[in-house]
Amino acid sequence: MQRVRGLIAALLVGVPLALYLILGPMTHATVWFAVVIAGGVGLAIFTVVATRSDAHDEAADGAWQEAAPDLPPVSDRVALERNQASMPGPENQRKSGARP
Repeated sequence: MQRVRGLIAALLVGVPLALYLILGPMTHATVWFAVVIAGGVGLAIFTVVATRSDAHDEAADGAWQEAAPDLPPVSDRVALERNQASMPGPENQRKSGARP
């Protein structure tokens, strides 16, 4: 359903933008240029809207958490970043002379 919403939103923005670029009083862009620009904007809008989570995704997340309660939740990014920051890193290498 989100992909359909994304496609509709992309068309609602991309088509008027292309028409404005082609027929606009100051732009008078070539058709291929207007299609490329409007297509890029429409593709960006489609990706943002189509990848948004909906009720189906939330139900799938709930089922996943019930099936694997021992795994940390994905949304707990602050704790994951804090644990990652406290992990030891590699030791600094000593500067040594040329090897024989």
